[in-house]
Amino acid sequence: MLPLPLTEAVPVGIHSRLQRLVRMLRPLLAGLLLPLGFAPFHLPGLVFLGIAFLILVLRGQSGREAFISGLLFGLGYFGFGVSWVFVSVHEYGHLNMVASALITAGFTTLLALLPASTCALWVILARTQKPLFSSLLFAAIWTLSEALRAAVMPGFPWLLLAGSQVDTPPGFLLPVIGIFGTGFMTCFAALLLAHGMDARIQRRQWWLLSGVAMILLPSALQHISWTTLAEKPLTVGVVQANLSMRDKWDETLFWELMAHYEKKIAGLLGTELIILPESAIPLPESWISDVLARLDHDADAAGSALLLGIPRPANENETLFYNSLLGVGRAHGSYLKQQLVPFGEYIPSAFSGITARLGIPEANILPGSNHQKPVRIHGHPIASLICYELGYGEVLRRQLPRAEWIVSVSDDGWFGKSLALYQHLQMAQALSLQAARYQVVANNDGLSAIIDPRGRIVDSLPAFSEGVLKSHIYPATGTTPWIRFGDAPALILATLLLLIALLPLAVRIKREYSWQPES
Repeated sequence: MLPLPLTEAVPVGIHSRLQRLVRMLRPLLAGLLLPLGFAPFHLPGLVFLGIAFLILVLRGQSGREAFISGLLFGLGYFGFGVSWVFVSVHEYGHLNMVASALITAGFTTLLALLPASTCALWVILARTQKPLFSSLLFAAIWTLSEALRAAVMPGFPWLLLAGSQVDTPPGFLLPVIGIFGTGFMTCFAALLLAHGMDARIQRRQWWLLSGVAMILLPSALQHISWTTLAEKPLTVGVVQANLSMRDKWDETLFWELMAHYEKKIAGLLGTELIILPESAIPLPESWISDVLARLDHDADAAGSALLLGIPRPANENETLFYNSLLGVGRAHGSYLKQQLVPFGEYIPSAFSGITARLGIPEANILPGSNHQKPVRIHGHPIASLICYELGYGEVLRRQLPRAEWIVSVSDDGWFGKSLALYQHLQMAQALSLQAARYQVVANNDGLSAIIDPRGRIVDSLPAFSEGVLKSHIYPATGTTPWIRFGDAPALILATLLLLIALLPLAVRIKREYSWQPES
């Protein structure tokens, strides 16, 4: 017979391992909730719950434990939310499944370090703070981490918290305090809800009610018209070709592709604005000047403005190019893409050695100037955005308030049939809300759409289908608080809150390590 202590040790060991597994699963599951708040799932309430559950997990943890919990949360958040990176790298980067999986895992882990650092720093700084200030502090650190993620090499402004709220009351804050300010308030409301769920906090019902009120109160802003719309609408036609990446860049199919586009354009002549998506014409404009001259003549004669995506040479040898949006007919001027896609249109210098060893060729696309003259449609100045720039509000803000509407062109074929297409359109909705202007979204493989100044999709084409979107928009004049002040107020507030929390820690460290002379 085995001794009793040995027989008891087995279930105790299993129990402890199960406890560790549960502890690891809780933050991971909380992170998995957040992408469900974004398109195409549209369950924004889960964003609040996901963050609230994370806060409950962090209660009583050390800084090290909080870092691990935040890392697991981030792996769930980004591992699910940006899983389309694997599709891009494997199917269109032509890397094998193992290399693609390693790159995706590495990228996801890199992103997850930000919520990990956020959680660890908050746990360390919030130990002696009251619940209200600790809630503000977490929102501040989270907001600064999102700004860091959007701005620092290589920059990834995807799945910013506020983007999930475009169809909810907090979305009405976007024209007032922008994407980071709205993210701050969303995060703060989630913390209040977390306090309302915590049995250790007194008067839990008041925290819960405060969180609900914080979510609902922005509804008071929904009836404010930040801009003035023109009385006469402008007719618009968007060509959605739904070409595969392989066909689009196959030189032998170029004239077949051009015949397809010219047929669609001919059917839309007379429409005031016709738009082809990003790099719809895959050859540089200098190579097909006769085709462009013909399109210019036909569009002008029909009273149509035509915008089309096309590469533009950036040097005399035509070895470097701009990703551009060119206007012909009653459209005048061109726009050169400013914010390039990391690893797609350029290789960040920190990764150039790695990509060279993997055999990935250097990109030949250059960024356009931050200060460009606006493209004009029948005399109206517009704001232009190309693909990845939908994540950068400042690129749009530099073109406002002069621009009367927004035109964004993309080709999301690089993402395959994944979440990215839907997330990208939701980012466009957030920008329309911030600018309080109509937006025409032209996308090669779907979800071409018309978005109104309140961020609502009023017309669209299905994803992964060929078609022509015919609709109308209203030019707008005026400004919003976000256009005037940008994201600076929200980021300054977040920085001040963090500095206030750091001050006692800095004083304590100074006291502990200050030199004391011997008596």
